[in-house]
Amino acid sequence: MKLPERLRGRLDQMRAMSQAGTITEVVKRAVVLYDVLLSAIRNGRARVILRSSDGTERELLIP
Repeated sequence: MKLPERLRGRLDQMRAMSQAGTITEVVKRAVVLYDVLLSAIRNGRARVILRSSDGTERELLIP
């Protein structure tokens, strides 16, 4: 699959940050995480809260 250059660049940055071997591994990890988050939120079992280093919190809304 041909990816737009900007997306491929971002995926490559994420590959390096996560020390994944390939971009495919980054995408697999992202899909697993998205599945877990959606399942938990849809079943009413969880909310995702992002907390900044200064203590500020905000809820991550996942459509």
